[in-house]
Parts: sequence; structure tokens; C-alpha cells
Amino acid sequence: MKKLNVTSYALRTKWIVVLLSLLFLLVFGRTVNSPALTKTAIVVGIGVDFSEQDRQFVVTTQSVQTLSNVNGSGGQRFDTCTCKGNTIAATLDDISQKMGLIVSLAHCEVLFMSQSALKLDHMQIIYPLTGMYALREQAIIVTGSLSPREMLATRIGTTASAPYFLQTAIVNNEGTDGLIKTTAKDLLARSMSRSKATAIPYIVPKPLEDQPQGEEEELKGNYEFDMSKVLVFDHDSAKVVDEELSEILSIYLSETTYGSLNYTAENGSSFEFRILDKSVKTSAKKRTVTAKIELKVDLLDYQFVEGNDVLSGASGLIKRAAEELADKLTKRMQKLHALSLETGIDFLGLQEKAYQSVGRTLEEDCLDTIEFVPQVKITVKEAA
Repeated sequence: MKKLNVTSYALRTKWIVVLLSLLFLLVFGRTVNSPALTKTAIVVGIGVDFSEQDRQFVVTTQSVQTLSNVNGSGGQRFDTCTCKGNTIAATLDDISQKMGLIVSLAHCEVLFMSQSALKLDHMQIIYPLTGMYALREQAIIVTGSLSPREMLATRIGTTASAPYFLQTAIVNNEGTDGLIKTTAKDLLARSMSRSKATAIPYIVPKPLEDQPQGEEEELKGNYEFDMSKVLVFDHDSAKVVDEELSEILSIYLSETTYGSLNYTAENGSSFEFRILDKSVKTSAKKRTVTAKIELKVDLLDYQFVEGNDVLSGASGLIKRAAEELADKLTKRMQKLHALSLETGIDFLGLQEKAYQSVGRTLEEDCLDTIEFVPQVKITVKEAA
């Protein structure tokens, strides 16, 4: 029997057919029927609260609708809807029925959670939202001084919608000043670690002193968000961290840091540094955890400095100010450690780090046995 010779042309043709078949399956095999936009509630922000009195969830959504008129111009309307139920999924179904639309969280970037909801199993709260309603794992988690329902209904002077404002400020890193960014994925990872704690932005709405002006009248009822504080928590307790300590905590925990740092010397001289880059390296040797924070900054402004010389990053005065600021930030890290020991909330992740060195012999809830050695170093860009 003769051996069949397959030409190189035939081999190439075979592989082209195989690749085209795979491409066809990838494109058309993923095509599913999706509801029309006119039948869908595009949720831009969702809030989850938990009523400890009747053991029910209070879920609030804010969706956006595009409006148009006969002239072809249009605008946006934000609809806020709240329902209560025994489960999150059942509550979202009630919201769908109440609105007459299919709820979609695929474009939702902000999840408000009350402190009572944060005490519950985070997996059982996040999974229905991501698994059944397509909430992104990168959606940010925030809390505040008001309930999620009140936070979502707050009208912001610049963008009207509170979720849109937070999406711009935190998700897109626009107009931020070192805000901490904790996603749904981060929340689950940290709550299931040995430290079992994390930190999220704590928002305090404040009425605008100067309300926006319309063409004919003043637009009343607008607020601004004070996001200078952070809530640190685990399943047992929570604590609001003040602005001074929140700044360095955000630098320590966030993957990337934006914004600026201010330092005022004892003689009244004031310096403003813009953060260009940062590096946080933590290591553990048994029960001693060392954290080295290195910041590269640029001189933005200085005021009330004696003399008429023009200063730059290469000036000795500026370098000394940066060193003094680094020393002050190091002391704030030490204060954070003291606060962690006082509250029993391991928001610095020390037990998780020590576990990597000690291993399985490290006992549970051993925060008070771990030594913490922080060090902050600031390097000023020396451009003239």
C-alpha cells in the first residue's frame, strides 16, 4: 500500500480551517440574547444596609436614564429605589418589579455598605451581586456617616449623582488627594486572611456653603463629600480614623497613591509636595514586621520662607523639610500601630505578614505579640 504524501499546502489549509472554526465558535458561541436598554435599569451605584432589628437587608440602587425631547437634545435622570427583604437577591428582584425594568450592575462602580452590613459574612453579601447581577469585582467599597440609602440620594453640586462623583474621584483618580481604594475583591481577600481586617473610605456629606447658581435661581440642596477619614474594621469592631492618620494609612495600603503632602515647620514655613511615585516593602522576621515606605515627590509650593532665593528640590532647606516630614509620617505609622493594638483590629495586616515567616505555629489573634517597625523616606525631585 502506497504511503499518502500530504503537501505543505494541504497542511496549511487544514490549520487555517481549524483556526477559522475556533474563531467562529468564540464569536458566535458567546452571543446571547440580552435585553434592550429601554428595558434595563443601568445601575451606577448600589447600597447594602442591614436592619439588626428585623434581620432584613435594605438594598438601594441608583440608576441612570437618558432623556430626549422633540428637539433632539436630552439629559440624564437618576432614579433611586429602595426595597427590603430577607436576601439580597430577593430584594433586587423586588426593585426590578418596582421599577418595571431589569436590574443590571454591569456598569456599577460603587458599593455603599453600612457598618451593620460590614459585620456580616462578606462573601455572602458580595457573591449574589457579582455572581447573579454582574457587579464588577473592581467596584469600590465605601461607607459613611449616613445610611447607604441617604448617601445614594445625596445630591452633589458638581455632578448631581453621588456614585458618579465617587467613580470620578476614586475609580478614575481624578481630583483625589491620597484616597484609599478598596475593591470588592480586596474586601474578600483581606477579610479571609489571617488579619481579617481592612480599611475603606469613610464619607461625611456636608451641605455646600455656596450653592450652585442656575440661570434663573439658586440650586438648593447640594452637598459635598468629606472623604478625609477612613473606617478600619473586622467582623467584631470598627473604628473611624481621623484625617491626620488616614493620609499615611492610605499610602501604606493603596497600590498607587496620588495627591500631595503638606508640611508646616515650627517657624511657620509651609511646604507642599506632590507625590510622584511610592514604594511600600514589608518583611517579617518571626514576629517582627518591618515596613519601608519610600516616596518620590516634587516641590509644588512653599510659603512664609525667609529670604528671597528661589527654592527647588535641590535646596538644602527643601531637603530638610522633606526629612522632617518623613519623620512625622513615621511617627504617625507608629500611632496607627498603637490604635491597632488598642482596638484589636489588624488593619495593617501584621498577622498575615508574620504568618508568612512563622508558619502554621502562629496562633490566632496574636496581634499584641507582633512588633512593628515602620520607616518613611522621602526623596525630592531635584529639577531646577
